[in-house]
This record gives sequence, C-alpha cells and structure tokens, in this order.
Amino acid sequence: MASRALPLSLLLLTLVADAQGLHRFGFYVLIAALAAAAVAALSAFGDLVELPGRAPGESIARLEAFLYGLGVVLVLVAAAARGQSAAADTVPPLAASATAGALLVLGPLGLAAVVRTGAPRLRRAQAR
Repeated sequence: MASRALPLSLLLLTLVADAQGLHRFGFYVLIAALAAAAVAALSAFGDLVELPGRAPGESIARLEAFLYGLGVVLVLVAAAARGQSAAADTVPPLAASATAGALLVLGPLGLAAVVRTGAPRLRRAQAR
C-alpha cells in the first residue's frame, strides 16, 4: 500500500522543486513519479484481478485501477512535455497542467492508501 502513496509524494516534490527554480531536478523527480505511478497502477490492477467475481469491493477496485491508469497517463504527458522543452529554466504550460491533473487524480487515492494502511495500526494502538 505504501507504493500507492509514493506517486503523490513525488508529484508534490516536483512542485516544490519547480517553485525553487530547480526545473531540471523537477523533471527527474517527475520521471521517478512516472515509474511509481506505473507500479501503483499495476498493483491496483492486480488487486482487481485477484477479487472473485461479483465481490463487494469490485466496483471500487475497478475505479481505483482506472484512476491509477489515468494518473499514469497524466504523469507521462507531463514528463513528455517537459522533456521536449528546449528551455530548461521554465516549465511548459502543458506539463504544469498535466502535473496538476495528476495530483487531482492521484492525490485522493494516495491519501486513501495511507489511511487504509494506518487504520489497523491505529486500532491496535488504541486497543492497548
């Protein structure tokens, strides 16, 4: 589950790097976010495949797999737009928009993964 929250943190690091003017570093972090988003999408798809037919959480698993796939596409568009930019001192508008879109799609999924992972630990801590 932690691998599903990693793309969100890398996308936020990309925004921080861009705000500091470190656009080349932001590009490399975005490439790492692409790999992390692909792993998260494959993990979500694997969870969907493992569910038995007509399982109670099947529709949620389908939605998660679709949204992670959409996030991968948006991160890929952002990385491709930044990679084609001749100027290393600016971020192309398409790359900024795709990064924001990826944050909007992957943000709630990453937060849900963190909550889902931390909830059992919190219950065990409260039971003590």
